[in-house]
Amino acid sequence: MKPKNVVFFITDGHRADALGCYGNPLLETPCIDAFAAEGTRFTRSFCSHTVCMPTRASIYTGRYPHIHGVWANGVELPRSEVTLPGALAEHGVATCAAGKIHFEPQQRHANQHIEARPDSVHPGQTVPLVDVPYYGFQEVHMTENFLGREYVDFLARECPGMLDRAYSRQAVPEAAHELTWTTTQAIDFIERQTAAGRPFFCHCSYHELVPPCHVPEEYAGHYDPADMPVPELREDDLARKPDWYRQCYEGYVARGRHPDEPELRRIMATYYDQARFLDTQFGRLVQALKRLGVWDDTIVLFTSDHGLSLNDHWQWRHGPFLFDEVIHVPMIWHVPGADSGGSVIDAMVEQVDIMPTVLDLCGIDPQPGVQGHSIAPLLRGDDGASGRESVLVQEREAPDLAARGLDPTSVDQVGVRTQDWKLIHYAGRPYGELYDLRNDPGEFVNLWADSGYGRQRTTMERLLLDRLADARDPLPVRTYDW
Repeated sequence: MKPKNVVFFITDGHRADALGCYGNPLLETPCIDAFAAEGTRFTRSFCSHTVCMPTRASIYTGRYPHIHGVWANGVELPRSEVTLPGALAEHGVATCAAGKIHFEPQQRHANQHIEARPDSVHPGQTVPLVDVPYYGFQEVHMTENFLGREYVDFLARECPGMLDRAYSRQAVPEAAHELTWTTTQAIDFIERQTAAGRPFFCHCSYHELVPPCHVPEEYAGHYDPADMPVPELREDDLARKPDWYRQCYEGYVARGRHPDEPELRRIMATYYDQARFLDTQFGRLVQALKRLGVWDDTIVLFTSDHGLSLNDHWQWRHGPFLFDEVIHVPMIWHVPGADSGGSVIDAMVEQVDIMPTVLDLCGIDPQPGVQGHSIAPLLRGDDGASGRESVLVQEREAPDLAARGLDPTSVDQVGVRTQDWKLIHYAGRPYGELYDLRNDPGEFVNLWADSGYGRQRTTMERLLLDRLADARDPLPVRTYDW
């Protein structure tokens, strides 16, 4: 019997090592860990890019950034792209997004005037900030990176004393927190669809696991900054990498934006506090599915749009860095009829594999132009099922570089990673990066210019060319939006 429903729980900037089930000895994530103990956890899942908009577009289109066209934050997803919620809606599935979607640049700010309209998505709902359907979502409760008007209306109505604190990102009680509100919208949608007997797809996602985090009062201060792990920093690390790494570091230092170790520990403690809070919200969603009796009919995916650099290699925050702390993301599935009590799969998978996998599990034909591969055989434990031999990652003209004093057009990267090696190519540049991940998992020793590894570099360059050739747009004709 095919699953009727699908729920995605997508976090932002969530490193794979920031979960107990991925080996973190300090962080308490009991709800997600219990979910992994019952479902299927992938140890080598990778994002296609390093920042939100390109990665989220890849999750929902099954296509690489250079194909769907969202090559950086600030570049919107073309409306001509076929999305997973759109494909599911065509098969009678009710679709909803709560929280952060980020298919377009940050949405209209809450202080913009919005005319009242009679066409609310459902009775009693505040008019959304976007017209629906929105990229296939028939119902939208958007927060994005600014406070959404619907959430602000909730605060004004239910917690009027919290408005100024929420706007200034001060701690608020858990009941007034944006993430609590987002989860409540997702649960409300699921309850309504279940009562009506309709199959559903629900996207529940948050904009915040990027420090310093806006942690609710009940969770703030749980972790001691003194206990926070700090990355290994090697004096010669920047000298071994292309010079733009050093320029990024020095640019942030010059602007006073690079934390020293005490500040890093304090900020990381908020990251851990918020991850613990996220775990509670995920637990609310899982319990709602079980309470409503639809758990055994629902595919649930927990994943992240990208990871994060927390001063790894002297760098702060995420893109445009392609080291594993940024591109390695958690991916855990619950698939009715396929869960085998905590399966752990070491095969490599990519974000573009998510859309075709869900369609496959739901018995829906793949969409034209999708470049990902269904990993349903891996989830089912089929004989001979395998993952990818390599993953393709990319980054182009990251706007974040300007905040570090660099010209964004000066850095254009594409990389390929196997189980044992990683190569990063810079278009038109004489330098690159090559790492032996077996002996140097931290990616400290760049072997690009080492003559002793010339043959391995050539092998990886050929693999990269093959992957790029395979990643050409499979659609013979594209419809553009201009």
